[in-house]
Amino acid sequence: MSYTGTPTWLDRIGSRCLRRASAAGTAAPYAPPPALTSSAAIAKLAGHQDARVAALDAGRALAIVGVILVHLALFMPALPAWLQALADMGQYGVQLFFVISAATIMLTLEEETKRFGNDRVLIARRFYVKRFFRIAPLYYLAIAVYSFGNYLAAHFNTQITAPHDVSDVLANFLFIHAWLPGAVNTVVPGGWSIGVEMCFYLFAPLVFSATRTRRGLWRTSLVLLACSAIMLTAAACAGDVCTVENNSFLYYWPPTQLPCFVVGFIFARYGKRLLMNDGIRLSRVGSACALAACAGFLALLYATGSGLGLAHWLAPTVAACAAVALLLLLAQLPRRYPGARIVAAFGQNSYGLYVWSFVAILMVRVALKTPLEALDHRVPVLGFASAALFACCASYVAARISAARIEKPCAQWARQVLLPRVARAKGIGRVGGETSE
Repeated sequence: MSYTGTPTWLDRIGSRCLRRASAAGTAAPYAPPPALTSSAAIAKLAGHQDARVAALDAGRALAIVGVILVHLALFMPALPAWLQALADMGQYGVQLFFVISAATIMLTLEEETKRFGNDRVLIARRFYVKRFFRIAPLYYLAIAVYSFGNYLAAHFNTQITAPHDVSDVLANFLFIHAWLPGAVNTVVPGGWSIGVEMCFYLFAPLVFSATRTRRGLWRTSLVLLACSAIMLTAAACAGDVCTVENNSFLYYWPPTQLPCFVVGFIFARYGKRLLMNDGIRLSRVGSACALAACAGFLALLYATGSGLGLAHWLAPTVAACAAVALLLLLAQLPRRYPGARIVAAFGQNSYGLYVWSFVAILMVRVALKTPLEALDHRVPVLGFASAALFACCASYVAARISAARIEKPCAQWARQVLLPRVARAKGIGRVGGETSE
């Protein structure tokens, strides 16, 4: 949350009382609340917010690079085994996104509650407006771009995305595609994760209200995990064999990914002070334990998921646990380190990078149909590194353009036209600037 220097109505009342008390010679004059008027407190809060964003943006940057690597490796079959295994692990960057999203949403709703009190209707309305205009405009543009690409590709007897029909496109517009096998990942490449995110957003305010107390947190967590297990078991065991294949509909299915969000909002509760650098840091022993936990979960993830494939239904949950350990380590990074600006830029534009990375990878696929394919087979590691650098840079440029032309204008319009009207309807004055999410 960012705060402006403009005095609020409470500041003005407090200052007026202070002047009157001073004129009357009272011994104990009224002072406005420090949380609202102290520049030191505001600076301290801004510092906490910067630390929180730095850690989460570093996680987002790692997540999007992992996603780009795994999709790029699909079209470069000459990679050595070690590099192929490393690239395959990049698919779990999506679960890292889910944990970060859940933690961010829980912390945002907590700040909204401090700002607006217990007016749950107002908080929910603000949340839904912000989330919709954060996700939908760019996603709708992506639907149009990939649909037009398929139209052009049809003239060459090919197709960019998997086959789908108009009903699948409509399901993506309504953000219900994560529940439909034909629409889950066919209209926009990687769109399944957006469907899962929007499904979580639908219930996020209710989950937040139910987890305000420690008992409520664990009770709600157990209920959600039980629902996930029951639904997944019923769906996976519908046939003769109980199985969930990697990157299948049941793998993309929201109940399979739900534990990631549960892990995320538990982490938001218990890791908040470490994540926000709120005067405490991990000790050397704590850092060593976090590093060991991260390595252990990654090893288990390799066994259950992309490496040995022992339990793809469990891999997202293991990936979420590894994500928490990784975020704890990232929270220990100093404010300035080599490449910090690049990492922050990638993290802040991760959504656009995710959407447009598939276009960049398509360009690499086209390039590999030239003599570059022979060069790639001769020097696969160098070829993969070059292709990854190109995909990251091209996706970043597209993400910055769409952020400036699509995301920011739509978000600004929503704040100016919808959110102030909501606040005025409830008679609530603005304490500071809008929350940046």
